[in-house]
Amino acid sequence: MPQRTAPAKNDPLPGEVRPPPRRLSDRLRYLGPGMVIAAGLVGSGELIATTKAGAQAGIGLLWVILLGCVVKVFAQIEFGRYTISSGETTLTALNRLPGPRLGVNWIIWLWLVMMAATYGMLAGILAGVGQAMSMLPAPGGPAAGSVRGWAIGVACATALLLFLGRYRLLERLSIALVFCFTVITVGNAIALQTTDYAIPGEDLLQGLVFSWPDGSAGWLTALAAFGIIGIGGTDLVVYPYFCMERGYHAFIGPRSDDPAWAARARGWLRVMRTDAFASMLIYTATTAAFFFIGAAVLHRDGLDPDGMDMVATIAAAYVPVLGEYARVLFLAGALAVLYSSFLVANAGAARLLADCLRLFGLLQRADAMAGAIRALSAGLPLLVLLIFLTGWNPVRLVVIGGLTQSLVLPVLGASALYFRYRKIDPRLRPGRAWDVALVLSSISLLLAGLFSLVQILSR
Repeated sequence: MPQRTAPAKNDPLPGEVRPPPRRLSDRLRYLGPGMVIAAGLVGSGELIATTKAGAQAGIGLLWVILLGCVVKVFAQIEFGRYTISSGETTLTALNRLPGPRLGVNWIIWLWLVMMAATYGMLAGILAGVGQAMSMLPAPGGPAAGSVRGWAIGVACATALLLFLGRYRLLERLSIALVFCFTVITVGNAIALQTTDYAIPGEDLLQGLVFSWPDGSAGWLTALAAFGIIGIGGTDLVVYPYFCMERGYHAFIGPRSDDPAWAARARGWLRVMRTDAFASMLIYTATTAAFFFIGAAVLHRDGLDPDGMDMVATIAAAYVPVLGEYARVLFLAGALAVLYSSFLVANAGAARLLADCLRLFGLLQRADAMAGAIRALSAGLPLLVLLIFLTGWNPVRLVVIGGLTQSLVLPVLGASALYFRYRKIDPRLRPGRAWDVALVLSSISLLLAGLFSLVQILSR
């Protein structure tokens, strides 16, 4: 039986235990964590790394992008299954895995290294937000301000918003941003097929078949995108935290041998799976659209988004459809995409780092977590701002962050298998078809990590 840490913290208050919704329409009312994750996912990987991969490699690597979105969702759900049924946070569960320890499990130290690289990636995203804001038209001239000035303002505003806000505010903002960037990006990709930049149907089909690119640049960028798009290393770990805040574990109640508990848990796990798959459909469609736009326009015109001109270069991909309105509409979509990723990543990191402080014994009281999350929510965006002000290449920061997340994916895939076969309550175990999908997911994560390691060592 899974052990629990600080059960009083995660146990529901009187009256919080709820019977699970039976109809799909009722389950949809309880969705939310996946939308938060989708808002964070469709950001640096999609707008920057995925578009850049399409620009460098063309439509031939479409299969990598789709695989990167779909294959990880099974590991995501397995992490969520264990957390909301046991009441343990993700880091607590990872800390219990077998292996050497230096105060905490070695996996926690590996995760901290990944988080450090991720913060470089967030600095790249902040640069993109600043570039997009600086391109906005203003009454007094062609631009609304400097990149640096906008980046400072956005980082400070985000720190204040996260410090004052709560989960429900984050969820509502995420849903609005998801709607905005999905409509603009998918609509533009579909409309491109009515222009001279249309990609023939046979080429699209060829992009769905495994193929090896001629040059290494496009492949390396696509692999970095694989580590970011879909559920990345950070998102696999943070998703269960948002599930807990949405109330899934509280609705199930503390684990017991009562058959009613098992039935209730299976019902709320169905809600969680619906949430995860719904968000997967959204971010897969948007990610494929970004890659398609990069392959159709930027690859054909020989453009490669990089450095401090990355947003202006990507904006060129919207001109064939949107014409004179391309600048404004693209900037609206870019701001929704990049800022949603920046907002959610900082919110998730605050929860993860606060939990990490608890594992290290630095947070002793049960009520200290909430205060730590608020403090980190205010401080982490300002840390990202300091990294941005160093002037490092934003695209390079995003690619490095993606490759680092790819290196951690095999460990997380193996952890998902361990939870499934060694830790989950036997009454909640999935069927054989799910096990096959989970094993294939873990193998894909392993191959992505190994290939990332080879590429890094060979550079």
